[in-house]
Amino acid sequence: MTIKNIGDYNGMHRNTLTSKGKITEILSRCKAILFNFIDVKKKIILFKIWNNIKLPTKKEVIIITDGPSFNKKMAEKIFLYKNHFDILAMNNYFLNDCSKELIPDYYLLSDFQYVETQSVKKKEINKGLYKYILNTDIKLLLPYGKIWKVLRTPYVKFNDSQNLSSNNIDPRKPRGYRGNTSFKAIALMLAMKYSKIYIVGFDYDYPRKITLDMNNKLFLKDDHSYGEKGLPINLDCSTEFDSVAHAMHWWAQDYWHLKKLNSPKVINVTKDSMIDVFSRITPDDFIDYMENVQ
Repeated sequence: MTIKNIGDYNGMHRNTLTSKGKITEILSRCKAILFNFIDVKKKIILFKIWNNIKLPTKKEVIIITDGPSFNKKMAEKIFLYKNHFDILAMNNYFLNDCSKELIPDYYLLSDFQYVETQSVKKKEINKGLYKYILNTDIKLLLPYGKIWKVLRTPYVKFNDSQNLSSNNIDPRKPRGYRGNTSFKAIALMLAMKYSKIYIVGFDYDYPRKITLDMNNKLFLKDDHSYGEKGLPINLDCSTEFDSVAHAMHWWAQDYWHLKKLNSPKVINVTKDSMIDVFSRITPDDFIDYMENVQ
């Protein structure tokens, strides 16, 4: 979910359609640039990590995101042919029924709600996550920072600072794109030099799923591949957005900054995704490809 810590977050997201929002955004970017410039220790550690990383032996990777189009049929086919691919999962993937059999090679976390949350339900769900990622066959990918030390030592850390004034996608430096976990997954797999990156469940169609009640309160249908599993599916977003225009503009910026990750290596496995950056292949065609891959 691109709305930061939805369910925990109690403040309005910055509305850069307004003059105040634009000025605040500029000041925020300047502050981020300054702090990243002076944090020499962070730079050294991340450059050492990535200079010494062992590149994967497999040429292709499948990124599994949490969109509802990642279904049982796709999971079963990936399981059958996973010897040809590495697999990256993220966030609440472990809640999927297939997660016990289809063990990913990488697990990516970057939202603070997985280590800090006020939600009793989320805390309970996180217990299952912590147990799942204890599997040492899974390479954990985490942002650089003290907050993540409550989890086990990651396979690799990355710079999760943001500088939207840049075009950077190098995981050692502040990212130039918005903070959606799926976006970070693409950048990390590009950095690991995979020749093909297939991304499934990448529906990213939030603008289709907003509704208003009779009092013009804004709600979002936030469905996932794993169903509800104790999480709310109709989210009250009126505390995050002051209007439909604000919400649409927020997501428009996500779509815009995602262009910075454009690469012929990335293939979106989809019929209905609203992502227009990457080349597309239908789920059926991707299944055919897996069945015939050598």
